[in-house]
Order: sequence, then C-alpha cells, then structure tokens
Amino acid sequence: MRSRRGIVGIESAIVLIAFVIVAAALAFVVLNMGFFTSQQSKLVMQRGLGEASSALELDGTLIAEVNVTAQNIIYAWAPLKLSAGQHKVDLSPAKTVVSYWSPDKGLTISNTYLIAILTPITNTSKIVEIIDKILTQNVTGSKGQIIHVPVDGYSVYVGLPEDFNGTVKQLLGNYSSNKVIVVLNWVVRVNDDLVLDPGEKVVFFVYYADETIRPDGYDTVKFEIRVPVGAPLTVERMIPPSLTQPVVDLG
Repeated sequence: MRSRRGIVGIESAIVLIAFVIVAAALAFVVLNMGFFTSQQSKLVMQRGLGEASSALELDGTLIAEVNVTAQNIIYAWAPLKLSAGQHKVDLSPAKTVVSYWSPDKGLTISNTYLIAILTPITNTSKIVEIIDKILTQNVTGSKGQIIHVPVDGYSVYVGLPEDFNGTVKQLLGNYSSNKVIVVLNWVVRVNDDLVLDPGEKVVFFVYYADETIRPDGYDTVKFEIRVPVGAPLTVERMIPPSLTQPVVDLG
C-alpha cells in the first residue's frame, strides 16, 4: 500500500507540473498580447497627439516694413522654430504649403511658398533683392524636385509642385499670381538641408509684390503653414489703423 501511494503521488506531481507549465505558457501569451496591445495603443496616442499639435511656433513677433507714403505694408517677417517636444520637420518648398487669405482685399492663395534660402540673411531688404533676381531665373525639372539656383552667392532653392520649364516668375504665377511671395530663410542652421532640426531657426518672410493687394489699416491677413506631419500653424493679424512709422510690430 505504501508503494502504491508513492506511485500515485509521483503521477499527481507530474500532472500538476504539466498544468503549471501549460498555465505559465498561456499566461505568457496573454501577457505578451497585453504588452503588445498597450504598446500599439501608446503609438497610436503619440501619433494622434503629434497630428493634433503644431510642429512649428512663432519665436517672436511679426514685424512689418511700411510704405509710409502709401500707408501700406511692403513685406513682413517673423522667426519660426520647432515646437516643444517636436522632432525634425521638412520645410522644403515641395512638401510644405503656405496659404494666404486677405478678406478685405478679396484674395485667397492656396500656396505662396516655393522659395527657400539656406544662406543666413540679417538684412531683410536683401531678401527682397534676391526675390526680384530669382524671378528671372529659369528652372526645369519634374514634379517634387528642389532646384538649387544660386543668386549672388546665396544658396537659393526653388520647389517644383509640377513638371515645369520656364522662369520662376511664371512658376509663381501658377500659384500665387505673383502677388504674395513667401520665403523661408534659415538664419540659424546646423546642416545644409531644408529640414528644420532642433536648434535651427528660420525667418518666415512674406513679400507683397503687387502694390494693389498690400495690406493697409484695419485689414486682416491670415497665413496657414501646413507641414508634412503635425497640425498647421496659423498666423492671423489685423493691421493697425495708423501706418506712420517705417517699421511696425504686428504682435
């Protein structure tokens, strides 16, 4: 009887161990699926947060150059940087779109940004000179290409949203009607690409090439900068009623 009891105890132990192993395997599968689901949920939440938050933010105020005689704005600029917690953002003209609205002038432009300048420029009037010269340059390429067109030793890039062969002025005419021209100038850079990295800063520069649509007192202007990843950055300002100074702070 004692021998039989010993055999039964060993069999019970074997069965118990088998149940424990099977239960451990099932628990591992369940835990692994739980960890995987939690990780995927975290990634989805991070992606949703990234799409909901703006990748760019103003790093100062919007400053405007004023034609005191005509009482209107010739051009304006503001520094931009990456938002807190954001990674690299591609600001190449072929992937970033800048839209413009001016309800008082009855003007809506889907994309005004096709020119980028990598050479840091501190004198904003120099950007206007470069724009005037780049308009006469000829560019040829296929859709999505970024064409390097040096101007007076400055590194200038033009994005092609379509297959094109002609002058930059003709290219801009297809999108901004040569009225409003937006340029991004890298004033602080850590490399030589058109991607905004942490620590880099760009100047958002808007030039009103057509005098008839230049904003004047009480006009409302609105820009929307749409980058490949993240919510767009919206900049909306009302022009002060009195433009008697050559430079005005738009806030």
